[in-house]
Amino acid sequence: MSTAPIPAYPIVYVDVASDGSAHVNVAGRHEHFDPAPGDVTRRAVTAYAAAVAAELHRPVRTRITDPDGQWLVAVHPTGTVTDLAEAPQKAARPRRQTVTVPAAEAPQRPAPSPEHPPPGTAPTLYRPPARVAAPIAPPSVPEPVAPLDAELDDTRLAQRSAQHPRPTSTLRFSTGDVAHVVSSALIGRRPAGDPGEDVALTVTVDDESRMLSRTHLRIEWHDGALWVTDRAASNGTTIERAGAAPVELTPWQPFQLHAQDVAVLGDVRLTISVDEHGGKVNP
Repeated sequence: MSTAPIPAYPIVYVDVASDGSAHVNVAGRHEHFDPAPGDVTRRAVTAYAAAVAAELHRPVRTRITDPDGQWLVAVHPTGTVTDLAEAPQKAARPRRQTVTVPAAEAPQRPAPSPEHPPPGTAPTLYRPPARVAAPIAPPSVPEPVAPLDAELDDTRLAQRSAQHPRPTSTLRFSTGDVAHVVSSALIGRRPAGDPGEDVALTVTVDDESRMLSRTHLRIEWHDGALWVTDRAASNGTTIERAGAAPVELTPWQPFQLHAQDVAVLGDVRLTISVDEHGGKVNP
């Protein structure tokens, strides 16, 4: 079974000072903790993040900075803390593209993710297990290339191994417009990602009824499955599936999509399918 991604927003930012005081900021909501012994402060900020997770009914991303370094973790409603590795740098990714209905300005590329946290000894409550990197081996001296056999009359070609195509979801709007998603997309009247959010595609929908929110929902591939997340849209998002009752999405809670699901966004209907070369999605 596919694991639901932890939405990139909101992030609980925790700054712990050397005197044991701390400051927490989550979506503009600030909380200050007076100086206290380190273990007391760590329990307090972890409990605060767990309370935020309980409000959202899901784990929440938490970035903790203290005198020992910086860590990105997930805090669960139960208070459990798990490590979140920074997103690896992709070897190649498609250029950002913008689909407009009609054409609209493409949003600015979001700021890059922070660098990996520096090494250090972190408090036990939220420090992920240490991961020791293997030493980098010195570059080896290439062996001399053997001369070609003069008796060879034919050139032998090595057959490249076939690469599996990446699944691609196709979004078909009731307006007649079509968009293709190979990684992630934001949809709305004028969608824009949050700071640090990785978005490959933005789809601007011309909604005359103005029932769509500026950034209404996010669709993304994760763990081999397609997910949709309602971005706290004013009029919500409903998923219609053949043979099942309509489902109204819970804001910020990822929902796994199936082929031919229909997302109802106000007066706009969005049908989700998969290109033939990508195979079936969530059968």
